[in-house]
Amino acid sequence: MYEDEVFEVILKQRGIADPEHFFNPTEDDLFPLDSLYRIDEAFDRLDKAIKENEKIAILFDTDLDGTASGAIITRYLRNFTNNIETYIDEGKQHGLIGQDIEKFFDVDLLIVVDSLDKNELQYKKLYENKTDVIILDHHAIKESVPYDDYSILVSSQRKYSNPQLSGAGVTWKFCKYMDEQYLTDYADELADLAACGLVGDMMDMTIMENRYIVSKGLSKIYNPAIKKIVGGFEFNSTAISFSVAPIINASNRIGKNDIAMKAFIEDDNKTLLKYMRELKICRVLQNEEVDRILPEAINSCEEQKDKKMIVVFIDTDYGISGLLGNKLLERYQRPILILKNCGDTYKGSMRATGVDDFRKICNESGLAKADGHELASGIEIKKELLNEFTIYIEETLPELKDDSTTNIDIQLDISDITRKMVDLIKKFDRISGTNFPPIKVYIDNICDYEIGNMSDYKHLTIKPNDYLLIIKWNYNGSFEKMKDHSLVNDELRVVGTIDSGFLGRKFVLKVVCDEIEEVE
Repeated sequence: MYEDEVFEVILKQRGIADPEHFFNPTEDDLFPLDSLYRIDEAFDRLDKAIKENEKIAILFDTDLDGTASGAIITRYLRNFTNNIETYIDEGKQHGLIGQDIEKFFDVDLLIVVDSLDKNELQYKKLYENKTDVIILDHHAIKESVPYDDYSILVSSQRKYSNPQLSGAGVTWKFCKYMDEQYLTDYADELADLAACGLVGDMMDMTIMENRYIVSKGLSKIYNPAIKKIVGGFEFNSTAISFSVAPIINASNRIGKNDIAMKAFIEDDNKTLLKYMRELKICRVLQNEEVDRILPEAINSCEEQKDKKMIVVFIDTDYGISGLLGNKLLERYQRPILILKNCGDTYKGSMRATGVDDFRKICNESGLAKADGHELASGIEIKKELLNEFTIYIEETLPELKDDSTTNIDIQLDISDITRKMVDLIKKFDRISGTNFPPIKVYIDNICDYEIGNMSDYKHLTIKPNDYLLIIKWNYNGSFEKMKDHSLVNDELRVVGTIDSGFLGRKFVLKVVCDEIEEVE
């Protein structure tokens, strides 16, 4: 069958030698639980806290991985103790940096998840106060900070075979280790949260340990908040990336981090519905602020198109610099700084493409401080050094690699898109992410079609037959022009991903477009 041939071609292109194992990972793909350094010590300390009914505090980080990590350990410990208090970082704050550390002085044990910071003084204060600290994390470890003097650090960055295990993955494996010691199985019902953390933090989805955890998590939703967010849609990597992560990130950007935390650890339906309404309001406010700022930001970018790096200044009370950076990066395909005026410094977000590690380039200048991932991080620059920094970047940044080309997995005709074809491709896309993106298809010779819209001309729809719908979310082009193309049967060519599901009450096959080309 043609569909099977397509499947074989994609398998070969993606380098999948054992598809049965790749698509059906097993628990044997987990690295030994005790291979996480100091996990035994962390268990012993937490076991003591449980048995002696000590007061335990849990500090969440603010993104999806951090929220999922905190929810995992909170929900797990509720099986043993009610003496738990939960906290979450404010804004873009990370770990103990900026925390009023004295609020933890009456705590016997503080568990910090997904939030390893470099503030040695804060850890030392807790140690001197006799507040013990367990850190469950995956961020890069600064060797000059003596974490082991003041805490029990369990990290996938320490002598571990999978440094791509996110904070939620580390936390879930720690709970699995506790299950192993207690002869229980509570962690299994927290795998959906672990899957959200791994996908949300863009961990490598070619690593079989990650694939197993995500596969197990996607098999059933237990968390009530995730159920509310996903609704009737299929729970897969796409649902996490485009439904769960955005609503959590929006709450962080609006400064309502605590609402996300409360939602993910809430079981009462009435209370949870209240939190969900608040989260949706956060997303509306975020989008309205982006729409307000984006036109002026684009104008600023247009004036700098001859530069290797673009610098945009914004004035907003919301933490949307990273989101704006993502949108502008997609459009201009070069390093972007989104900066806010913060007294003596500019602070904001860096987004980059075309280089391997722009964060390193920024830090090696000695003129800026970038903390985060190689191509997406926070950045801080003293005002008097900004001009010198931009000159340094222009002089030292190598010629950028062109990353604007979309990688296509397969070219198809409209007639090739059958239910079987869609089901085969969705098998690839169920667990997707870094190093294993969703399958991209190229479809040309689309000549007989109808043009429509959704959400009052926000989204474009192209209907080439009764069972297929081509969708371009947030379409910025002219709907009238597209209708004119339809009237004269001008050819369309699209690049996108394939999906299926209900639209209203009708089950349809879908192509979700990244690009549309009009051939007159």
